Amino acid sequence: MKTPPMLRQVAGIAAFAAVVFVMVESVIVQVEAGYVHEQLGGCGPVRALVLYHPSRDARFGDDLSLAVARGFQDAHLRVDRATMTGDTPPSPAGYAIIAVVSNTYYWTPDRPTLRYLRRAHLEGTPVIGLMAGAGSTGRAERILAEALRATGAQAVETRSFWLLRPNDESRPHESNRALATDLAQSFAAEAAHKLLP
Repeated sequence: MKTPPMLRQVAGIAAFAAVVFVMVESVIVQVEAGYVHEQLGGCGPVRALVLYHPSRDARFGDDLSLAVARGFQDAHLRVDRATMTGDTPPSPAGYAIIAVVSNTYYWTPDRPTLRYLRRAHLEGTPVIGLMAGAGSTGRAERILAEALRATGAQAVETRSFWLLRPNDESRPHESNRALATDLAQSFAAEAAHKLLP
């Protein structure tokens, strides 16, 4: 049975529109944000920094960056949070530990994260990296770990968190997003205790 010409045209237009939508969304979500640096508070004299690229689509990376900040605060650190841009200092001074939160696009960390890490110098600083993604983040996490090591960071630990893939299969009745932020908070607190003297 042959497909009517009108139906083929509609299908072609729909496919073209889908491709254009994906391309536009890819450009928009990976455009560098403005530089924002904020003090989130916490107790104690030791400072931590959370660097992130705002995720304009699902805002998952934003949620993870705030969860990491809470984890560092649980470890009795004072926390700052900043976006990764061309204005972000390549060698942030005065921080005992740094977290980098990136979004996964096409199986790789987002472009603002990779651009920042290419020029970053984090020698002697423990760093943790978090990959935010829908569910297929293995390649992106490996690339993030390599980019973090290339900055000269003293120690690097990475972990992925997902929106669609279960973050903990033993807790199937909990919201996956809430579970991801809970696990990210624990990861940050544990990393701070493990990596700091």
